Amino acid sequence: MSLTERFAPLAKLASLAAQAPLTQRRLRVLLSPQQLLCVVRHGKRLVEGSAQQIAVAGAGAGGHWQASLDALRTLLQQPAIAAARLPLEISLSGRWSQLVLAPWSDALLSEASAGRFLQTQLAALYGDNTRGWSVVGDDAPYGHTRLVCGVDSTLLQALKDVAAECGHACRVIEPLLGTALRTMEAQRQQGWRRARKDGKGADTPSGALALVEPGRITMAALRDQRIVAIQSQPASDAWRLELPQAWQRWTLRAPELAGVATVAVTDLSALPPALAPSAALHLVPEALPSRFVLTTNPFGEPAIVTGPVAQQPAPAAAPEVAA
Repeated sequence: MSLTERFAPLAKLASLAAQAPLTQRRLRVLLSPQQLLCVVRHGKRLVEGSAQQIAVAGAGAGGHWQASLDALRTLLQQPAIAAARLPLEISLSGRWSQLVLAPWSDALLSEASAGRFLQTQLAALYGDNTRGWSVVGDDAPYGHTRLVCGVDSTLLQALKDVAAECGHACRVIEPLLGTALRTMEAQRQQGWRRARKDGKGADTPSGALALVEPGRITMAALRDQRIVAIQSQPASDAWRLELPQAWQRWTLRAPELAGVATVAVTDLSALPPALAPSAALHLVPEALPSRFVLTTNPFGEPAIVTGPVAQQPAPAAAPEVAA
């Protein structure tokens, strides 16, 4: 079971949406500090012309999630979206979905002790803020490390409330990294089917994924479609120069990664024009080294770019997820 599937009962998402056929249209949304991205998905296909990019003003890269939640409400109130009432698939930026690999422990054999153990693994990195988090782990086999995700429980409840308020079933809440991985795998399977039809050999599966968000690079090493190592670091607009350097440093610390031939790259770094930094001269190559291969954008190419949504004052009592 993936983190995506386990977040559904955690956030008490609508059971009807969970049983909906895969061919049903859904609205895929990325919730992040500075922007919202959304696109209509029909089965495994993104509907052409449906992608939107919405700037969130005043939040900043380290901002509270309330401004983005307000932008989500505004999005769902758009006449066309409100009329369609499509089930939601919400991806959470790495800013608000903290991931860590936990070592195997016999505590994972019991559901009650597993929850406490996974909570302590996140607390070791993120401190007391984790007391207000909902925590889930994947179903890695016995004896293997387990991928753990923590999300502010207040944010999960707020997402559920906004979806219900606007008449939408919320089918999925997942870390953005999970969305990128599923998109990469779907692209690989599509390439495999095309190669088989043409009588050609399929490309070798990527052994790692690099997810680029505004101000952040997250790298994940993969084995058998599972994350076996993860590394995150700050990034600038010159991420095309920084990514190969970051990968090289990581392989020096983890020599077993040196054999990874291909790193898939999901680039979600582009901000709306209203929030993009002023033009500056960067001696940064446009192309990445051959090891790094750009993948399909899970949210399509924006057909509509919307100006900033004003930030509302964040509730003082609402806990904020650590960076």
